[in-house]
Amino acid sequence: MKYLLTRILLQTVGRLSEGIRLGWRTGFDSGVMLEYIYENKPRGTTPLGVWVDRKFISHPVWDGVRSRRNLLIGQLEETLTHYAHPVVFDFAAGVGSYLFALPQNKAQIIAGDFAPEAVAQGQKKAQTLGRSDITFQKSNAFMPSELACQQADILVSSGFFDILVKDEEILKVLENGSNITQPGARWVFTIQEHHPDLRLLRETMVDLHQQEWELVPRPAEQLADWAKPHGWVLEKLERNDFFAVGTLVRQ
Repeated sequence: MKYLLTRILLQTVGRLSEGIRLGWRTGFDSGVMLEYIYENKPRGTTPLGVWVDRKFISHPVWDGVRSRRNLLIGQLEETLTHYAHPVVFDFAAGVGSYLFALPQNKAQIIAGDFAPEAVAQGQKKAQTLGRSDITFQKSNAFMPSELACQQADILVSSGFFDILVKDEEILKVLENGSNITQPGARWVFTIQEHHPDLRLLRETMVDLHQQEWELVPRPAEQLADWAKPHGWVLEKLERNDFFAVGTLVRQ
């Protein structure tokens, strides 16, 4: 009954909140949704909508998402120092605001994503900010022939492994990333290790495919173990209450 009432509220009064309305339209785990969470500016229809939005975006897990972003930027900046002018490929960048936080013209950054809306928003932002070093392209992380990049020095998976439900999907991405890199490459990733109420997600919200939001938390060490057969070893690992951010280096 608690989850049923929560879903009803999210579908009715909740739609006064811009963040909740966006979640229903694009999926609560979409790249466009994450961009809204990163901004952390409550908006809505009527003062009630703004209040609901403030409550929504201040949830502890969303705080963890923003903390994850800061850790990610720090590790990406550190990773860039190992190369002269690397090719950086993000498997599922969404709008990729963390990429814009990186120093300009230190790398060629290719931001791939499967969602046309995210690609369009990211490309518009790159043009507006004059970031010719960042390009957004349609990309399918699971299909080698549909990757937007075929040779990279640095790979990025931010919020991507976190939302994959099936182990074989992660294994496929690890294989595809390994096939477009050489020894000395690095892979900066995030992964969700904990959530306080998985049933809340499943019974009250939808994912980017407009299905029940299924989430499978995994320890970062498990991802590192899966990457070992391809020659990757864990170089750095940082955590907050819900997420881990790590860097793999290929031997």
